[in-house]
Amino acid sequence: MILVNIDSLSESELRSIAEQEGIEGAAALPREEIISLLEEKYGDDQDPDGSDPNLRYMSGLTDYRDISKYVEDLPGVEELPESYPDTEIHLIKKNGSWLFAFWSLSPNDSDRLQDDGASLSLSVTIENNGKREEYDIPVSFTDSEWNVGIPYGNGFCRVSLVAEKDGKRTVLAISESEDLTDSYWLSHTEEMKYSDSLYRLYLMLISTKEGNLVDNPVVSDIIQLFRKEDRDVE
Repeated sequence: MILVNIDSLSESELRSIAEQEGIEGAAALPREEIISLLEEKYGDDQDPDGSDPNLRYMSGLTDYRDISKYVEDLPGVEELPESYPDTEIHLIKKNGSWLFAFWSLSPNDSDRLQDDGASLSLSVTIENNGKREEYDIPVSFTDSEWNVGIPYGNGFCRVSLVAEKDGKRTVLAISESEDLTDSYWLSHTEEMKYSDSLYRLYLMLISTKEGNLVDNPVVSDIIQLFRKEDRDVE
């Protein structure tokens, strides 16, 4: 089942859930109050040992079966098939540093390749500012997703699902290309370094509530550039 965070749902979806949960007058309640009532209800309904996650609306994928009685009427929730008939691979950009690759291997291809003793890998191609990089990521027949790290710059990334046996490679599926993200500040560090307002604004956007920097490769690169410039000046 695919389930989502309550606070990411629309008002109509929240009202639909609230009505199913027996919350009176849900049609007239504002969004924030519906969320509050639902969270309160889930807290009240929680098993003492917390062993029944089927009654909760969670992020991500769950592998529970026979829970349709709880969620079958929820908008946007559907049962995922056990397998897909086609061999395909797709890329989704998570952010400027990571792509999410997910694929399906048809039952026929999977059985044939395993009977032949072939191995699988993701072949990653990155073209950045005119330079091409290619490398393989070994995967198993039970894998179906992977995170692929990408650099900032001007170019693209493409991933192929490849089978290999006795040194012979067969491309099973190729994803669409995803463009790399160019970082303006990596090529305009002077602009930021000598402008306090720009520097504070940028740091504010990449800082946690506690004031710590998020794990961001662009920030690391910019700091390294600043340090290099300071050393050169000395």
